[in-house]
Amino acid sequence: MTPDIVNISKIITNRGIYPLLRLTTVSSTNDYAIELLRKPDTPSELIIVAEHQTMGKGQMGRRWHTSPGNNLNLSYIIKNITYAPSIFNMAIALGVLDGIRNFPFIEGIKEADFNIKWPNDIVLIEDTGVRKIAGILIENSWRGETQTASIVGVGVNLDTKFSKEQVSGFNLMPGNLNDYLSENISALNSELPIINSIQNRIHMLSTERGDEIILTDFNKELFGLNTERLYTINNKPFKGTLLGVGKDGLGVFSEIDRDNIKVQSSNVVWSFMGEV
Repeated sequence: MTPDIVNISKIITNRGIYPLLRLTTVSSTNDYAIELLRKPDTPSELIIVAEHQTMGKGQMGRRWHTSPGNNLNLSYIIKNITYAPSIFNMAIALGVLDGIRNFPFIEGIKEADFNIKWPNDIVLIEDTGVRKIAGILIENSWRGETQTASIVGVGVNLDTKFSKEQVSGFNLMPGNLNDYLSENISALNSELPIINSIQNRIHMLSTERGDEIILTDFNKELFGLNTERLYTINNKPFKGTLLGVGKDGLGVFSEIDRDNIKVQSSNVVWSFMGEV
């Protein structure tokens, strides 16, 4: 699908002025960003937002469901990445979490109610269960063994018409951020807080011990940390405890009468049936 371009403009963040491409409808902002990377005149940093995605992408080929005008659909092209992909991914997840925490929440909703579900979902823990508020999909471009660019895809559900009953086919129940805000926020007004926070975390990586700080902060924010839960790991049922995530991006799990295991996030399926 060739999207209609509403405008090509700029956005002023805490880190400077960046080009912004605003679309109406597109299959996927990440796919559109991939096409732009094939063009030599694409800026080293470019932010793309769309009112609607018809084929939004999630982790491991899953669909990211949106409704027109009611979600933040954003992709951020960043060329010349010099950070390890695992640490960079952690920084992005922390940035989205930071940005969401900057919104005005209703009384009783605390910062601690939001966590990162490894590797990069933002979830809210409420009495009735765990709900996914935002998702992140980072796709890297390589030339041989050299990483040339990253596309940071961010989706935040802000749909005030979202029904908690419309959840068939979801393992992790989706949630609407506006259900928890004292004042509803539009997709347009959510862009700058999220982008500012992402850029702040990326900048942190360039500071002294920045990667160590990101790793520590990421592990502090992990949902389910040090709590026994049900998983499927490497296609086998597993009841154990997530102990943390290493600098290499591997999750470390413990199980009774078994040595700790390290595993990639793509080999882990979380179970939320009957659990909080």
